[in-house]
Amino acid sequence: MTMDRHVEIADRLEAYVLGQLSSDERREIDAHLASCATCAHDVRDLNDVFAGIGESVPPIAPPPALRQRVVNAVAVTPQEPGRTVVMKSRRRPLWVRATWAAAAAIVLAVGVVAYRIDQSRQQLASDVAQLRTDNDGLQERLRQFSAQTDLALSILTAADMREIPLTGSDSYATAAARAYLSPTRGLLVVADRMPVPPPGRIYQVWVIENGTPASAGLLAEPSSGRGMLIATPPRLGAGGSVTVAVTDEPPGGLLAPSGSIRLAGSI
Repeated sequence: MTMDRHVEIADRLEAYVLGQLSSDERREIDAHLASCATCAHDVRDLNDVFAGIGESVPPIAPPPALRQRVVNAVAVTPQEPGRTVVMKSRRRPLWVRATWAAAAAIVLAVGVVAYRIDQSRQQLASDVAQLRTDNDGLQERLRQFSAQTDLALSILTAADMREIPLTGSDSYATAAARAYLSPTRGLLVVADRMPVPPPGRIYQVWVIENGTPASAGLLAEPSSGRGMLIATPPRLGAGGSVTVAVTDEPPGGLLAPSGSIRLAGSI
């Protein structure tokens, strides 16, 4: 085959891949591809390029009016019997088509990166919001801790403060506990080496005056063997014996003691 004939067929490869040739022309090119490795390679490249472009662009349905205009135009266009109209176009170099495919791939990659950046931005905003919530919680706990610390110091330094050793029996005999009671400042109870409360129970502190108990609150963190309570001043009458006791009660505590007295001390 002459070089001119080879160039002529190469110029029609794009139309061949797009299905724009007549049956005779396709058979002619098929025969040429069977013996020409260069053109066969070009056809494979063209198929890959068109497939890549087709996959990178979302399909768009043409408007119904446009389809009808095309059908009407074909219906009124005279055709020669037995002849297929072939649209010829100038064949672009392979590197141009490859550039189009690469550009389409870049657009797709940029879209993916933009999506991931947006997802990361949303996650970061969520994390920042959570950190702010956590920080607010920590600030509130710090304020409560500071207030409790100030109250504990005021109890320990009060002129009317009385220290009350709290003792127990059985497994509570080894517990080290003290109550610091100031009628004007409040009550501070600290305990160490406390047994773990029975299952489903917590420790509650009571101030008992003349046989009448009043809840002072729950002993915090008893599961670690240590507990502490800082409470505002209990309502005490004039004179009389005062007892500070620790009992085990249901979660949340009760208005009156129901469990066993584990620790107690009186003044």
